[in-house]
Amino acid sequence: MTRSPISATATFEAARRRLLSIAYRMLGSVAEAEDVVQETWIRWHEAQDLSLTTPVAWLTTVASRLAIDRLRHLQHQRATTAVPWLPEPWMDEHAPSPEDAVSMLSDLSYGVLLMLERLSPDERAALLLHEVFDCQYEEIARTLDKTPVHCRQLVRRAKERVQSDRVRRIADEQVCRETAQEFVAAICRQDKQAMLQLLAPDAVVMGNGAAGAQAASSFVSGIMSMELSGTYIACVGINGGWGATFLQYGKIALALSFDMEGPAIRTIYAIAGVAGISDLGRHGHGCSPAALQLLQEAVTAMD
Repeated sequence: MTRSPISATATFEAARRRLLSIAYRMLGSVAEAEDVVQETWIRWHEAQDLSLTTPVAWLTTVASRLAIDRLRHLQHQRATTAVPWLPEPWMDEHAPSPEDAVSMLSDLSYGVLLMLERLSPDERAALLLHEVFDCQYEEIARTLDKTPVHCRQLVRRAKERVQSDRVRRIADEQVCRETAQEFVAAICRQDKQAMLQLLAPDAVVMGNGAAGAQAASSFVSGIMSMELSGTYIACVGINGGWGATFLQYGKIALALSFDMEGPAIRTIYAIAGVAGISDLGRHGHGCSPAALQLLQEAVTAMD
């Protein structure tokens, strides 16, 4: 019995959040994840004559395989360029997240996404499907076209590789939000001492415009040297945590994502001048060259 167009659409829309969640965690890019979901929809539409017992499993398999193929391509691209890469920030207040997930890996933070970059595409997919989306090894095997035993080995190896770099997590969201708000307020009034007091002693900045981690104090000095007239700075939710956006003429020129440790900021991820920022136009944002040049100087003005 074939599916009606209405029921097929309803089934897909019910699974969309799950598919987007898988693709974003695999690729670290909202735009790439949306492309994977769109391609999954096309294949779902083309497969209307199929009789499926578990449509969600079929959709998960297709989206996962597409994401794996795309990740292999992206990793090759990133390996051939000297420009440091950071995940594209997710700023939608309804960030994709499995409703009942409690694993550290369900976190959307930059620390977790960068940690997952250490894994191979197959390891990354197997670990996420098993730990975040509670898929059994038999289902993962069908998704990855491997045996359950092989998938169990992939998950075990992936766990071993990430155990040495577990990410600190903060339970008190209120503290995180207040710290982010205070930091943004200090930027707005150009209060260097207040900014420094909100940083952990060993705080660092990782920017897509500078290689490696740099002392956050140098980044603060770069922010202090900026001319902020005409710039709107807002405290926003980013990747399940808190951060700030710098806007000029209503367009995002720089996004900061804060990794907190207690009430202090431990790591600042500064994202500017990458495809991800311009792709935020899908959410009503963009990037003007003049504003980008000004704010990029703050990202790269690190000793």
